[in-house]
Formats: sequence, C-alpha cells, structure tokens
Amino acid sequence: MRRRALLLNLFSLLAGVLLFVCVIEQTGRRELLARLQYLGPSFLLIILVSGARPLVRALAWLRCMQPEDRGVGFFTVWRARLIGDAIGNLTMVGPVAAEPARLIFFGGKLPLTSAASSLSVEFFTYFVSCCLVMLSGLATLLGIFVISQSIREASIVALLGLLLIVAVAVIILSWRVSLIAVLHATLNHFFSEHHFSPRIDRQIHKLLTIENYLFDFYRRRPRDFASVACYEALFHISAIIEIYLTLRLIGERTTWTISFIFEATTRLINMVFAFVPLRVGVDEAGTGLLAETLGVGTLTGVTLAIYRKIRVLFWTAVGLACLAAFTTTVSKDEKPERESETKEKF
Repeated sequence: MRRRALLLNLFSLLAGVLLFVCVIEQTGRRELLARLQYLGPSFLLIILVSGARPLVRALAWLRCMQPEDRGVGFFTVWRARLIGDAIGNLTMVGPVAAEPARLIFFGGKLPLTSAASSLSVEFFTYFVSCCLVMLSGLATLLGIFVISQSIREASIVALLGLLLIVAVAVIILSWRVSLIAVLHATLNHFFSEHHFSPRIDRQIHKLLTIENYLFDFYRRRPRDFASVACYEALFHISAIIEIYLTLRLIGERTTWTISFIFEATTRLINMVFAFVPLRVGVDEAGTGLLAETLGVGTLTGVTLAIYRKIRVLFWTAVGLACLAAFTTTVSKDEKPERESETKEKF
C-alpha cells in the first residue's frame, strides 16, 4: 500500500515537472530568467508578508480552543501548523495528510480529542472562507473581464459548485446534521448481522464528540467565532497583498481587483490539483493562462507563480526544520526515560 502511494506521488510529481518544463519553454526561458532577476533582495519583503498567513491561522486555531486549553501557547500551535503545511506540500494527498500531521506533531500537550476538535473548527471555517473568496473572485472575473467561452463555462461550473458547497455547509450547521451519525447508521444498516468491535465504537464516539464541538462552537461562542472569522479574513487579505506587491515589484502595473482575482482563481486551481506535490507545473500553467486572460501577459503570470513556488519552498523548509527540532527534542526526552527503566530492571 505504501509502495503504491509512493509511486502515485512520484508519478504526479513527474507529470507536474513535465508540465512545468513545457510552460517554461512556451513562455521563454531568457525572458523569464530576466523577470526573475528583476525582484532581487525585495523578495525578502514578499517572504515577510507571506509569513502572516501561518501566523493568523495559528491564532485562529488557538481561538478555537477552550479558554483553559490555550495555555499550550502560540509557538506550539504555529509549529504544528508549519509542520503540517510542509508535509502537505510534499505529498500528493495535500490537506488529507496536513491536518492529521498537525495533531501528531502537537507535542501531546493537549488530549487528542481536544486538539482535533479545535482544529476541525478552524479548518471548517477556513474552508468556507476559501469558498466565499473563490466565489467572489469568479463572479468578479465573469462580471468585469471579457474571457473566452471555454473559460467562461468552466468558471460558471466552478461557481455553481462552490455555491452548492457553501449551501450544504450552512444547512449542516443550521440543522446540526450529524454526518458521523448518518455514516454510523448506514454501516449498521448494511452490516446489521455484524457487531462492531468496542474499539470502533469508541472511535465513532470520539468523532461524534468532535462534531458536536463544531456545532456548539458556532452557536454558543459567537465572540470566538467572530475572532476566528477575522483571522481567516486576514489570511486572505495578506495573500492578496503578497500578489499585489509581487506584481508591482516586478514592474507590472496592477490593481487590487486583479490581485484579488489572481488569489481567488489560483486558489481554486491549486485546491483542485492538491494531489500534485507543490503544485509543480499546475500553478505555473494556471496562473499563466489567467494572466493572459486578465491582460497582464503569460510571462507575468508564470513569473508570479514561480515566485510563489519559491515562497512555498521557503516555508516548507521552515516547517521541516521545526519537524527536525521537534523530533530531536522528543528523542532527548525519551532517552532518560529509557535509562531509568533500564536501571530499575537491574
């Protein structure tokens, strides 16, 4: 199973690399290299602005916790988020790997159910906020710019899909539709002759606890929800600022509207192709096509995508460094325990 997953990961990465090479060749290597050298040391400003994103999402996660659990501290939450992001960026399963990884590398400072409950609230709020941003961006693209028929049709389909997702999310929260309970009842119906083991029942109970925490958060903690919503909004605002600054620093006259459409549309593309590690090739091709549609040129779009790739690699490296430091700390903590156990035996 692991070997198959590794092969799929390598295949998706190879396909992305091939697409990346094709995009670079079509755009023009010399022109692209000249554009990339244009930014220079100013790229540090982009790194600084992009650092606001994991910061505000860490603050959002902290706010989703119960007040008595927030004593774990900001650094623990921020480190777990960076480690999860790094693992998600380097694997083809993306968020599916990133979210559980945050819990694994949380350091055991909170019970797993408590950490998972607060993380589920943060992720759900983030996901809905992304859908709203993508909806607004696609609506702006369709309403302002003249685009080809194929792109218009694809945008309309994506817009309707996002509307459906947001509507389902609102219904689930408003009516407290328990998806875990529905799943449990379905399994009991189809496997009525078989009894689930106590271990499976305990896991389902934990999932129901997490789900109830999600429902109760939005109803019983409006102030915390407002704070989390503001943090998620800051996440998207910082992403738009990053795009705007990058375009201005490479000499492109842009507007906040174009930067907003870039953020919304490319986020949709990257979510759809989350299975491609680092979104290699996909981001460059999608951003280049969007830039041509917006009238800023394919070269500008591909340059923007490459700068964002460098930014992702930087924060992925930071996440891996946090992972290495965490692993080293855990190993040092375990060593005295093993030595004491050995002494007791003798």
